[in-house]
Amino acid sequence: MRLRPRLSPVMDRFIAGQFFGPFLVCLAAFTAAYLLGDVFDRFDDLLHYGGLGLIGLEYFALKLPLIMSQIMPVASLAGVLLGFALLNRSGEVLACQQLGISRLEMAVPVLAIAILISGADFVLSEMVVPAATRQAKYLYDVQLKKRQLKGVFANRRIWVRVRDGFVSADVFDGKRKELVGVSHYQLDDQFGLKDLVRAESAKWNGRRWIPDQPNSFEMEPNGNVKKTAKMRLDLGLTPADFGLLRVEPEEFSLWELNRYIDDLRSKGLDPGGYVVDRDLKYAMPLACLIMVALGMALSLDPLPRNSSLGRSFLLAILIGFGYWLSFGITSSLGRSGLLAAWLAAWLPNFMFAMIALSIFLFGEER
Repeated sequence: MRLRPRLSPVMDRFIAGQFFGPFLVCLAAFTAAYLLGDVFDRFDDLLHYGGLGLIGLEYFALKLPLIMSQIMPVASLAGVLLGFALLNRSGEVLACQQLGISRLEMAVPVLAIAILISGADFVLSEMVVPAATRQAKYLYDVQLKKRQLKGVFANRRIWVRVRDGFVSADVFDGKRKELVGVSHYQLDDQFGLKDLVRAESAKWNGRRWIPDQPNSFEMEPNGNVKKTAKMRLDLGLTPADFGLLRVEPEEFSLWELNRYIDDLRSKGLDPGGYVVDRDLKYAMPLACLIMVALGMALSLDPLPRNSSLGRSFLLAILIGFGYWLSFGITSSLGRSGLLAAWLAAWLPNFMFAMIALSIFLFGEER
């Protein structure tokens, strides 16, 4: 591959503009499609609870930062494929190479814009997404569906008021429908402690909570504590009730997620998937740069150079789907402990970066 002096600023801006314009169009189109799908997915709830007015509009507006952050990598890939498909169709890429302009020189201004997009994605996911997502969740669950907030966090421990007392838990795993470090405090008519049931964990079986290694105690009128044989854990709550209190990874900023992981570890609990989610907060913004690099490698390679706009768009969708599928697989393996957290988060980036580099290095200058 032959290098020559850098392109003129005018040429740099022209090539970068051929990517940035289609990128913005694709970002807007994918965001609109995502929002439309979300509206149809929640249409029954919106109709039933009267969410087709201002509350519904505010809810979907608050979801925009999260949606944009998630689809930026695919929009970046589609933008570079569509932009360079237009250049290839008019023969401008081939003309540039006939003038001695290398593929690397044409890629540099586009990759510079991709670095800025990756940085913007990281800032958006840290500065805007957590607060907007928390507010959207509050609007949907509390103001729209009229569910009561009966729980609080005390140093990240969950406390929930129930009919006969209080329930506390160290953590709630929504995916597994499991409570860890759960205690049920039953009160008498004078609001004194009557019974206590403590379990290492409790899993929902569809009808009730099944405790693991439960211990139960009864408070006698004379102040003595007597261990009882009560093995049931009747909380009067379902996983949906705890779901309102569970904080999802996208509701955390990095420093909040780090603090939450440290809190769990200080209590002797396994943070599990939260470590994977923390590493994903670093890996996901970089996906914009990798997708652009892959798109540039494909666009400047002679084989797919004559692709139409429709085929370029379809190629972007297929590659984006493969990328998200690989992230889903490795993340699941990481959360289950089969892969190290850092490997689960970074493996898709590494694989697709190697694919992009291989296509670019083995491509031909024409």
